[in-house]
Amino acid sequence: MTKEILVFAAGSLRKVLPAMAGRSGFSINSVFGPSGVLRERIAQGERPALYLSANLKHCQILADMGLCSEPIVFTENSLCLFGRPSALQRGDALQNMLSSENRLGTSTPVDDPGGDYAFSVFDRAEVIQPGSREFLRSKALTLVGGKNSPKAAGPHSPVYGLFAEDKVDLFLGYRTTAMDIAGRMDDVEIMDLPDSLSVNAQYFAVVIEKNNDGVELLKGLQASSAQNALEEFGFKRL
Repeated sequence: MTKEILVFAAGSLRKVLPAMAGRSGFSINSVFGPSGVLRERIAQGERPALYLSANLKHCQILADMGLCSEPIVFTENSLCLFGRPSALQRGDALQNMLSSENRLGTSTPVDDPGGDYAFSVFDRAEVIQPGSREFLRSKALTLVGGKNSPKAAGPHSPVYGLFAEDKVDLFLGYRTTAMDIAGRMDDVEIMDLPDSLSVNAQYFAVVIEKNNDGVELLKGLQASSAQNALEEFGFKRL
């Protein structure tokens, strides 16, 4: 029987990580969730072999505690705006987000890097239209990615549930999540962010406490066959 390797990974890797592991010949037991929440679990004593975070900060905290290897870049993602066609009709991403008619969702800052990246977009919006930052921060519905947020049901991102239950009109989040949801829901479309609002999301990997299984798994995930899966799911191979 093939040994399963325990991995803690950012929720946005939910679809691609099993494909990467399978192509590199590894069996994994994956725990997906907000990177900040998973980092706290490791700091409190849980020990996966490998931790994949959607930003550097959480990996660096563990490294500074002496709990893991130095962080290395694992992949990259980007942000976009996606939602109901009626909420995207203005043709301008910022104006669609600012519209009082649209309920705008994001992930939860601090707990989940996806929320941090979304709020960084709001910071950029302030340069374009003064007052946008605070307005968008106050209207954003941070309904996923927090310690107490509902967990994903089955294979779907929890963002899928927000649209299925009509809790948001728009969501500012990862392009890979948008691609998955738009592929499953006929009434969800994707709008690119202009360069002036664009934020790049880098993911990092660390091996926990020099775990040999983690070292070998990370090598496997860096192999060409596994990297091809990243591109197929909308991530950037490195």
